[in-house]
Amino acid sequence: MDRFAFDMKTPYSYDFNSLGELKEKIASLGLSLPLSDDLSVLSREVAIDGSDKKLKNSLTIHPMEGFDADKDGTPTELSFRRYRRFADSGASLAWSEAISVVPEGRSNPRQFMLTERNVGEYAKIAETLHGAGMLAAAQLTHSGRFSKNDATPHPIIMERNPYMEKLRPLPEDMPCVTDGYLDRLPEIFAARAKLAVEAGFDIIDVKCCHHYLFSEALAAFGRPGRYGGSYENRTRLFRDSVAAVKAEVGNRAIIGSRFGACDMIPYPYGFGMKTDGTLTPDYTEPLKLIGELVAAGVSVIDLTLGSPYYNPHVNRPHNKGGYIPPEHPLVGVERLLSASKLIHEAYPSLCLIGTGYSYLKEFSPYLAAGALKDGYCSAVGFGRMAFAYEGFARDMIAGRFDRNKSCITCGKCTEIMRAGGTTGCPIRDKDVYLPIYREYCKGKKYVT
Repeated sequence: MDRFAFDMKTPYSYDFNSLGELKEKIASLGLSLPLSDDLSVLSREVAIDGSDKKLKNSLTIHPMEGFDADKDGTPTELSFRRYRRFADSGASLAWSEAISVVPEGRSNPRQFMLTERNVGEYAKIAETLHGAGMLAAAQLTHSGRFSKNDATPHPIIMERNPYMEKLRPLPEDMPCVTDGYLDRLPEIFAARAKLAVEAGFDIIDVKCCHHYLFSEALAAFGRPGRYGGSYENRTRLFRDSVAAVKAEVGNRAIIGSRFGACDMIPYPYGFGMKTDGTLTPDYTEPLKLIGELVAAGVSVIDLTLGSPYYNPHVNRPHNKGGYIPPEHPLVGVERLLSASKLIHEAYPSLCLIGTGYSYLKEFSPYLAAGALKDGYCSAVGFGRMAFAYEGFARDMIAGRFDRNKSCITCGKCTEIMRAGGTTGCPIRDKDVYLPIYREYCKGKKYVT
C-alpha cells in the first residue's frame, strides 16, 4: 500500500472541544505543552538582532509551495493572489515559497525561479507585503533529491539513502552529484540573493531543511570527498553558501534560514539523530551548527523537523487524511516545541520562529501565546493555516478565532501538490482550489 495514501481513517481523534478538554488530553498522554489564555503577547513586536527592522507582531507565515509560476519561474496572477491574501492576514512576516536558484534544482516545473529577467515581478510580491506593514523573506533553494523538472534527467543526490528510496525508488546506476557541481553553488546562491535584494526582500533565506540538497548534505555521513563524512565536510556547502550570501548582500538584507534541526530518519542517513539507529533526536550537531550560523551573520531561523516526503507527520501533525502516523499528533507537536525551546534557550538573541501550531486549530492561539510567554521561541509561524484562513493572524490577536475558517489539517493541499496541481486549500478557499483538487485528485486513492 502506498504510504502516502489519502482519505485513510486514523486511530486518533480530535476529541477536545474546550481548552480544559485539551489540557486533559495533553495530561493523559503524559505530554507538556504551554497554553495561555492571555493572547496579548501575540501582538508583541519582535526585534531582529543586527537590524533596525522588526516584526510588528509575533505571528508569521511559513513558506508554503503554490507551484503556480510560469514555466520560466515567473509568478502568475494566482501567485500574486496568494501573497495578497497573506498581506491581508495580519501577520508580521511572510516567508516566500521556495525560489530555485537553478533550473535543474526545481522540485516542480512550475516552482518559483528568480532571474534577471523577472526580478520586477518578484518586486511586486515584496511591495504587496510591505504595503501591509509586513517583512518579506525570499527562500532560496536547490531541491536536490526532490528535483523534478525539464532541465535534468534525474534527481540530484548527495548519496544513496535506503529510507528515502524505499518510498521514492531511484535507478541503481544513478550517479551522485559531483564535488565540482557543489563547489559552484555558493556563488550561484549569492547571485540570486543579490537579485532578491533588488526585488526588495528584507530577509534572504538559505534553505536547509526537509532533506533538500543542503539538508541532505548535513546527513551525508557516507559520502567521500569535501562534502561528506566529517561534521566540517557535511556542513561545508551550507556554511559556504551562507558566507557567500552574506558577503554579497552585506547589511542590505537580513540573513535567515528555514532550518531542519533533525530529520527523524535513522543514522547514518539522518541529521540530528542518535547514532544507535533509533528515531531519537540528538541536537548536539544542530546546536553547534546554529551557533556557527549566528556567528556568520544569520539572524532569523524558521525552524522545522523531518521531511514532508518521508515523514510528513513530523513537521505537519495530523489526524485526518494522509497515512496513519505512528504517534498521536500531540506527540509531534510537543517534539516541535521542545526543539524550539532548546534552541531558543541556547541562542536567545536569535530570532527563532517556531512551528507545529496549526494542528490545534481554534486552540492554536493559546498554544502560541503560551510558547511566547514561556520562552519557546521569538515568534510563531503558521503554514497550512495561512492557506486556509484569510485574516488568521488578525483574528488570533483580536481573540476572535473562527473555527469554521480554520485549517482542518486534512492534507488536501499536499495532495494537490503530489498530484502535480497548483496548491491551495480546497476546503476554505474552495472557489479557486476545489475545482483544481477535483481535476487532479478526484477518484485517485493514491498520490505519487
